[in-house]
Amino acid sequence: MDISALIDMIVSISNNIFILLSIVFLYTLSNYELYKHKRIKQVVTGIVVGFLTLFLMTNPMVFEEGIVFDTRTILIPISGVFFGPITTIIASIIAIAYRVNLGGVGMMVGISTIVISAVIGILWRYIFRRHKFKNKYLEYYILGFTSNALVFLLMFFLPDSLNVIRQVFPIYLILFPVVTMLTGVVIKQQQFRIQASNLEKAQMLLLQSSIDASHNVEIYVVDSAYNYLTFNIFHKNQIKAYFNVEIDVGFNVLSLLKDDNRRSRIKTSIDSALKGEKIHDVIYTTLPGNKIIEERFTPLRRGHDILGVTVFIRDITEQRLHEDSIMRLSYYDGLTGLPNRRYFQERLVEVHDNQYGPVSIITCDINGLKLFNDALGHKMGDLVLVKVAEILTRHLLPNGTVSRIGGDEFIFILPNTDYDTALKMVEKVDNEFDKHLFNGLKLSVSYGIATKLEGDHIDDVLKQSEEEMHKSKLFEKASHRSEFIKSILNTLREKNPREKDHSTRVATICTEIGKFLGMKKHDLNLLEAIASLHDIGKIAIDEAILNKPGKLTPKEWEAIKKHPEIGYRIISTAPEYAEIAEDILSHHEHFNGQGYPRGLSGEDIPIRARIVSIADAYDAMVSRRTYKEPVTHEQAILEIKRCSGTQFDPNLVNIFVDLIENGVLYL
Repeated sequence: MDISALIDMIVSISNNIFILLSIVFLYTLSNYELYKHKRIKQVVTGIVVGFLTLFLMTNPMVFEEGIVFDTRTILIPISGVFFGPITTIIASIIAIAYRVNLGGVGMMVGISTIVISAVIGILWRYIFRRHKFKNKYLEYYILGFTSNALVFLLMFFLPDSLNVIRQVFPIYLILFPVVTMLTGVVIKQQQFRIQASNLEKAQMLLLQSSIDASHNVEIYVVDSAYNYLTFNIFHKNQIKAYFNVEIDVGFNVLSLLKDDNRRSRIKTSIDSALKGEKIHDVIYTTLPGNKIIEERFTPLRRGHDILGVTVFIRDITEQRLHEDSIMRLSYYDGLTGLPNRRYFQERLVEVHDNQYGPVSIITCDINGLKLFNDALGHKMGDLVLVKVAEILTRHLLPNGTVSRIGGDEFIFILPNTDYDTALKMVEKVDNEFDKHLFNGLKLSVSYGIATKLEGDHIDDVLKQSEEEMHKSKLFEKASHRSEFIKSILNTLREKNPREKDHSTRVATICTEIGKFLGMKKHDLNLLEAIASLHDIGKIAIDEAILNKPGKLTPKEWEAIKKHPEIGYRIISTAPEYAEIAEDILSHHEHFNGQGYPRGLSGEDIPIRARIVSIADAYDAMVSRRTYKEPVTHEQAILEIKRCSGTQFDPNLVNIFVDLIENGVLYL
């Protein structure tokens, strides 16, 4: 190739590249909201890209008659990546039509070049870009090299192909990939700028929408010269209403204020905020209605620079006028709706007057609320408090009040009520509690009654009432806890009928192991009690989880694993069961320390808990459950042996197996 031809080729390539760069402008233009419909935009862009391709093809590098080269192998893949398939297909059809019109021996290769370039660009958009190249230069270089290398291979189908390839391979394998890379990176930068611009517009729109959404707070922002940067509609309307001025961005806020004192105050507050201070003022104005205004001035920062001040103005007149009603809310308990201790104390002073005599005071305390909380959770405990409040209010005498003055304590004040009348009321309330079950568990309340007669001091009567309640609570405390635990067991067995039989079978196994170890009757009785109570904590587990037919989720399994701790909290409150509370807590610990809840190991696990662990596991395996079929006795024994030394105490496993093999235990 002579120098003249080389210069012509360089000029042609340069023209192609300059034309190619116009796609950057086209990309920017196509991403502004010129079209309402996406498809129309894609079609119009496709036509424009098609004509841009024609410009490239009309300024080709002519190798010989019918064989021409241009930068369509850059433009069309770039179109596929950034504009998508519809735009690229339309542009390709226009380019193919033009190439067919040119004819020549290289026509089929030219058409194939367009098709391959389009396919590579579209595939890159939907498949290869999923790999999320961190280096965009590398990504678009690989795109350019891939498309141009494939096109380069097509040249083997041209006449005098080796001569053609020898002369154009630097263009297709070196120059065009680099130009593709630069074009792609430039468009990508434009994409980032467009996205940033759109984000900024969206944020400004969101900010303006947010401040305009307020219909009772004036919001505006001023710069250091006291000129408006922005404001909400409510502020604009207020300015129009008070000053009959239509404000706009750039308007000076101080020029609105004709009152010297007000202008000076606003200016001082803005100046302080411009120095970095946050100003909060409550202003009593002479505006119509003597309005009370709250003003806040906050610095508007960008990094370390203060660009202006954001001002919030709120009319708090109604709030101040209703302070008395807001204060009234502090006299009532948020959970039960009953008057609270504050109300009770003021009412107590009031009824000390002799005109209210006789005055009866009834102190009430829920028995075992902690047990409710431990067994069913604090939400259920709150529902118990609400239910107790409902029952107490239902039987309230005329002119009387009942207040919740503490966690589980309620007090009646009954003016003009003698002791006998108060006692009858208590009997009615108590009868209702006797009949009422809460989630299958019985509610119980202790009472203390005292009556103020003429000459008595109301504080002494209150003290007497509290003492009577404490006496009643001491008398009922132990029996209530025992009854409560029994009712939990009954409720649990009603939810899961298999629990009773399971406990009986576990007790049989535990007792025989205990006898072999030489335990005395007291310890054997404790083993039997543990067998009955070891799963009592399941009362707090959702029935749907306990009876779920399939595999438990990790969250459900975590809920199940809490039952030893819940059982421990329930059992430890009853003195007669305190000795076995640790055993209940530990019956799912593993000998190797991999159990729960504390990860105890070896002989740190109480021996009764180690015995129950074996008996419980064996019976669980051979019993039918909602989530599994039973295994055979032999399979269960093999599993117990397999877990000897890991889950179970190996010495106790040997005893258990010996008792079975020697016919002492018939399972």
